[in-house]
Amino acid sequence: MSTFARDRRSPVRESLAEFAVGRPQRRAFDLIENLEVLRRATPKPSDLPLTPVELHAAETLMAIARAMAPTLGEIRDIAARHGIAGTDADLLRNMAMANLVADRFPHRQPDRGTCRAYYDAHPHEYRGPDLYEGGEILIGGDVTDQDWRGEAYGRAERIIAMLHYDRRVFNDLLIYSADIARDRGGRIGPVACGTWESEIAAPFFSLKAGEVFPLPIPSRQGFHVLLMDRIVPGRLRPFAEIEGDVVRRLATRSRLAAAWRHLESLADNHGLVPSGI
Repeated sequence: MSTFARDRRSPVRESLAEFAVGRPQRRAFDLIENLEVLRRATPKPSDLPLTPVELHAAETLMAIARAMAPTLGEIRDIAARHGIAGTDADLLRNMAMANLVADRFPHRQPDRGTCRAYYDAHPHEYRGPDLYEGGEILIGGDVTDQDWRGEAYGRAERIIAMLHYDRRVFNDLLIYSADIARDRGGRIGPVACGTWESEIAAPFFSLKAGEVFPLPIPSRQGFHVLLMDRIVPGRLRPFAEIEGDVVRRLATRSRLAAAWRHLESLADNHGLVPSGI
């Protein structure tokens, strides 16, 4: 038994007893992948063949692993519990179903080199959000007041024209801004897109660095003049800081891929074709 554990063809490097009790789901699937190799391998003088006890244990773990994979009947039950409708063929090709059963499949723990390669190839996934910094001049008032609205809109347009000509006059023009904006120096940000709940958030985040929004933006507070000073790129988090996140992401992808393969094999075995094809 100890020879089996040390055999370079074996998926493990500990005793079979330790192999059987530690993470049995993953261990069982490792055996499924390696058992035939172990059976076919030509023994060397230094390699003893599997004993009947070891072979029986491997067969038992392989049977357990196969039992973990959901049957078509289980797939139907899971779909019913989660309110997913469709024919058997549709269920077996449904992304939601793959996600629901993915945890029943094992995964190989990615090594550090694989994690580092994924990190280097997908830096955008581990970069913090861009931060936007800009300014605002608010012509405060009631936009439902027709008389006020015409005069305030014209004033906001003139301010926009002056900023297009020379953005350095922004601080001088703050005297025309309502207190709610002037009290913070007319500044917006730094703020990440999607984290600021405001009526003027969408036009603000649409700007590029150095731009002034071409029109006054109405809100319940009045008319806003918006400009973007700069956009600071998000910081790429160091690999050492997020290595655990990469491991979890790759493990999830591995489980989902295994789930898809199983669902596809079920569809093929039962001759199921999605509706509409």
